[in-house]
Amino acid sequence: MLSRRLASAAVLIAGMISLIRVDFWLGTPDVWGRPGIMLALLSAIVAALCGIEFSRMWQGQNRQSTITMAAAAITLALLASTPVLWRDYPLDCPIGKFGWSIAGIFAAMLLSFAAELKTFQGHSDQPGEVAGRIGRTMFMISYLAMLFGFVAPLRLLEQDNSLGLISIICLIATVKMSDAFAYFAGKSFGTVKLAPKISPGKTLQGTLAAPLGGVIAAAIVIYIVSPLIFGVTVDRPFWWVILYGVLVTCAGVLGDLAESLLKRDAACKDSGSMLPGLGGILDVLDSLIFAAPVSYLLWVIH
Repeated sequence: MLSRRLASAAVLIAGMISLIRVDFWLGTPDVWGRPGIMLALLSAIVAALCGIEFSRMWQGQNRQSTITMAAAAITLALLASTPVLWRDYPLDCPIGKFGWSIAGIFAAMLLSFAAELKTFQGHSDQPGEVAGRIGRTMFMISYLAMLFGFVAPLRLLEQDNSLGLISIICLIATVKMSDAFAYFAGKSFGTVKLAPKISPGKTLQGTLAAPLGGVIAAAIVIYIVSPLIFGVTVDRPFWWVILYGVLVTCAGVLGDLAESLLKRDAACKDSGSMLPGLGGILDVLDSLIFAAPVSYLLWVIH
């Protein structure tokens, strides 16, 4: 199990490094000057897979529901990523950067209603059936918006190609390093279950070790990766790095538990089986979903 987990993680890491290199290259003024294009495309693909997993968790293999949820998720991701299309996003744009995410939520709702209007047969087998499907779709969209709604704002942070990419790397590294510390500390020293009815494998000892991993990861990105690889000195004091590592890690732990709650409600162990040893796409993103808003807030209020 651990070998499959590590193999899948290695493939994901290699893919992310390649994508980051291309995204940074496209964002340089001499090439295209549009940071985030590759991340926007990745967001759309990942959002579609999330929609498929959500549909199958709650509604089985219902083809129409799967198509609707996937289409709604793609709509959200693409509209939320709209700001990356500008070479220099206008600071005085009335809709701002987050307005596109709101537009994506509205568009997803319209799409969901349109799908039900097209297939409705004049009656429901059970009262509230249509409202239930629409409600699940909109819950999914609101849930995913906490991640995909912050990809473009983070990538375009201070309109700086390097700093924007560093903020994305720092988010991912902090969350995943804290996950690794929690996993190995829990395996080695875990005796007290944190939430046995929701996530039986999570221990109090592992959870307490997680912020240490988060702080170490944030420090590595800010003080080593940023200057040595990107040639950028990030103007953040050490206390900020500690605060970032702790708060983003705590948000990630909560996100992990939240997705575990959804899986228990759906009576499934994993959200899917696309990633051997890791489960589904949502199983990999769960920590990032709650951590992304916290990360953005810390970057802009320093």
